[in-house]
Amino acid sequence: MEGKKAFGFLYDIALKNKYKHLAEHIKKIGPLKIKLSRMNFVDHLAKIIVGQQLSVKSAAAIWSRTEVLLKTNKYKKINEKLNIQFRNAGLSRQKIEYLNGIIFNKKFKNTTKNELKKMSPSVFYDFLISVKGIGPWSIEMSRIFYIGDPDVFSILDLGLKNAHIKMFNSIESYNKSFYEQFSPYRSYMCLYMWRVLEDENVTI
Repeated sequence: MEGKKAFGFLYDIALKNKYKHLAEHIKKIGPLKIKLSRMNFVDHLAKIIVGQQLSVKSAAAIWSRTEVLLKTNKYKKINEKLNIQFRNAGLSRQKIEYLNGIIFNKKFKNTTKNELKKMSPSVFYDFLISVKGIGPWSIEMSRIFYIGDPDVFSILDLGLKNAHIKMFNSIESYNKSFYEQFSPYRSYMCLYMWRVLEDENVTI
């Protein structure tokens, strides 16, 4: 089981480098599992867009309304009636623009999870980055929670930054170089660091 291997590896690294608090934290939490999204790729990306820059609670509330609209959407192109429904669901004008760019994107609709898994990280990045509203953070969350890449660390994630400060009492060491030592299980390191903030239900 990948989660058990990641647990042992990360715990050993923490002990080896005398990260006492991290070792205690990992040991207390135990093995973790990446919770993969069961959505189709369009809905998965839409959920990421909806949740950007919102609290977990607000994002969940707006997504629950937006998801209903996506399931009942019969339009084949951008439509003002649908936009009004999105606004009523709580989405900003900018997020509606981003959402339209995803739900009416044929390449996303026609791409399977297996095809995405076969893409190299650079090809996966290029496949998504050209779409407005999808940036590096969104791509990293997709790699972790949609295709299950075990070795992604999202340095742009504010939660991880706050967890690092709390765990290591330092902002200077928060960089990609520091987290390279946790490869090839950096995605699991993300899960453990999010747990520092007591967020036990991290998923996208």
